[in-house]
Amino acid sequence: MLLVSLRRVVLVALLAASLTTLSAACGRQQSATGAPPLDGAGGGPSSSSSRVAFRLVHLAATTRGVPDVHTVLGSEGDLARFPGYFARSAPEIAQQITAKAARTDFSRSVLVGWSRTTGCSTATDAVLRLDAGKRLHLGVAQPKPPGECFVANHVVTLFEVPRGSLPDHPRFAQEASEEADPPGPGTTVAFTHLDTVPKDTVKGGGDGGGTEVTRASELDAFLAQLSGRGPATVRKQLAAHPVRAGERRFGYILSGCRPTGAALLISPGQAAVNAVPTGDENIRCIQAQHYAAVVGVAGGLL
Repeated sequence: MLLVSLRRVVLVALLAASLTTLSAACGRQQSATGAPPLDGAGGGPSSSSSRVAFRLVHLAATTRGVPDVHTVLGSEGDLARFPGYFARSAPEIAQQITAKAARTDFSRSVLVGWSRTTGCSTATDAVLRLDAGKRLHLGVAQPKPPGECFVANHVVTLFEVPRGSLPDHPRFAQEASEEADPPGPGTTVAFTHLDTVPKDTVKGGGDGGGTEVTRASELDAFLAQLSGRGPATVRKQLAAHPVRAGERRFGYILSGCRPTGAALLISPGQAAVNAVPTGDENIRCIQAQHYAAVVGVAGGLL
């Protein structure tokens, strides 16, 4: 009898400790309502900020583990990349963003995409504000959080803003890094022009399709397909960018008119991780050139 009672005491203590830990974790989540509050949601507008003219293109509240992202999309190419942040963790959100923003006129507007944790309650509305220091703030309307927190909530927002109403390089006031994130996931870690590309030897990675090169053996196989100084140049560039913890890398053979890098296109429901050249969107040429690219991306996004 004493043994049974002791077991019950231990189980109760373990359960209490688990709930305390989980509650503390949710409590540490920085709520987006720390921004100048949304009109009618816990106070009036902050005297140090003004509401930006915007159209709320999309708002999604979720408890899935979506990444925290803050960025500005200034072109159709940027918009094509942005849903890739959510393609694996919340594919329906990625699809909704693509559908709802499809008619954006980028000659008149830009899009501000902002995803962040809202703590223990679900976001119901959002506004965008600009303070005196030209920093953006995200104001979120959400109900009072429950007494117990078992899961962190996230909000994914997309605003359409007239061009000219934002600074050239807006900063995001509520983030540890105030600079805008890239429009989509992935970082170019190696990029070089290729003098020749034998079509019968280059496999996997042509036409935007990639081949994984995270492991040394995979990289060796990819570079073995390149000719001339291509392999040596790529290895030299990669030496300056060691593989980060949890990072995966993909190699591509791309064609373009003097591009300067590559961007990933990650689509919901598709295993392939494709890429497109960047930096040559406004350049025209008679004959496209070929380039080798290696792009790194956080493994958690795939």
